[in-house]
Amino acid sequence: MPESSVDVILAMFRRFEEGHLEAALELLADDFVAVVPPSMSAEPDVYEGHEGARRYMAGFEGLMEDVRYELDDLTEEGDAVLGSLRLVGRGVASGLEVTQAGAIVFWVVDGKVKRIEPHPDMEAARKALDSRAQSGW
Repeated sequence: MPESSVDVILAMFRRFEEGHLEAALELLADDFVAVVPPSMSAEPDVYEGHEGARRYMAGFEGLMEDVRYELDDLTEEGDAVLGSLRLVGRGVASGLEVTQAGAIVFWVVDGKVKRIEPHPDMEAARKALDSRAQSGW
């Protein structure tokens, strides 16, 4: 029986949490895309494929350590999954814990995460998802 989209996402985060980045990447589609908007980062960018995901994670090096994602909720919404989460880590220089709450829209196709779009909160994520639905994307 095929895994649900939520199961795939949970497995990806579990692998990452266990320190298995390469195993987590196995659950990303070859044509994976993550779009980090200006509302979520001082350096917004588009990350494509497994190399893009590695580049995203490398961006924390020297700035944050013990980086982890704490999922609060995952809900299927049509062909997408909405998730609320926190990015947590510790500043390398300061030693202070840093937390950024947000929401993410995930698309899973054929058992692989194809696209990730983070948003500052669930309201913004739902609005983006509704906008996509209206445009026929």
